[in-house]
Amino acid sequence: MIIDRVIELFETLKITSKGMEDLTGIDRYKWGNIRGKKQKINEDYLEAINQVFPQYAYWIMTGKTIPEAGQISPEIEMARKENNLKIG
Repeated sequence: MIIDRVIELFETLKITSKGMEDLTGIDRYKWGNIRGKKQKINEDYLEAINQVFPQYAYWIMTGKTIPEAGQISPEIEMARKENNLKIG
């Protein structure tokens, strides 16, 4: 599900709700509710994530990646950083 991938993004990139508020302008408590699955994610949140992390847009929506087009997952990004590789 999309919300599970958004939560994975938070966890993999070690972003706090406050950090996401700083990046998107959306209140940290709303992000906290999404992380806790107390609130459904809507298009406003998805658009905000896409503005900050356009490289994850396809993965968030489908769960799939297209590295050659620059559409990756946070897991691929972390592996790239750890191995100092260029993707896409």
